[in-house]
Amino acid sequence: MSAEPKSRARRGVDRLDILDAAFNLFAEVGEISFSIRKLAATIGVDPMTILHHFGSKDELLRAIADYALRSVEMPSATKNWRADLKAVANAYRLLAHRHPRVFPLHFRYNATGPADHISSEIVYCALRRAGLPDASAAGLGLAFYAFVLGFALAEAEGLLKAIGPAEEAELNNLDPKMYHATQDLIPALKNLDPNAVFNDSIEVFISGVADLAKLKPRLVPIPECAAKCA
Repeated sequence: MSAEPKSRARRGVDRLDILDAAFNLFAEVGEISFSIRKLAATIGVDPMTILHHFGSKDELLRAIADYALRSVEMPSATKNWRADLKAVANAYRLLAHRHPRVFPLHFRYNATGPADHISSEIVYCALRRAGLPDASAAGLGLAFYAFVLGFALAEAEGLLKAIGPAEEAELNNLDPKMYHATQDLIPALKNLDPNAVFNDSIEVFISGVADLAKLKPRLVPIPECAAKCA
């Protein structure tokens, strides 16, 4: 008797098996080369089996993003809102370092799933503890993620690395009268430390939150957050 075709060999595969394989494939090939058909061939199921578990390719990609986030240890909330924002920012930066091909998916969804909601709760609690009213906490919570995700992606793409000889030569060839500040910074750009830049950037964001809380103070008590303090 001939063997059953590979695409029909594992109909009993469960959702977690599919998600694990999908994450590994996506992390290896990136979005351009990723497809439901290629994933199905990899794990030996029919493409419709995958869609049965996830509904659509978009929902599968959202699940892959959340799966990746669960590979990074998310901090617990503390009584120090500044430390909480730094800890969440560092977690997402670590995610970008570990899974650079998967990381861009986090720009696509307001939240990727349970792991993302855990981090959001910590951030929103921190902004409320800083003294911001809810309208400002909601907007700055999203701005926080826009900043952190954007920084991490820029770093992954090489924007935050120290300039090399070619870039230095290009800057030196600029008109010194028009670009004196740029040329003055060449030594610093040659020795750029991404970790220092990231830490300085987070400090600037946090200082801005503290200043805004003084200008627009919270007028109602802060409810207890679901993200329990450690």
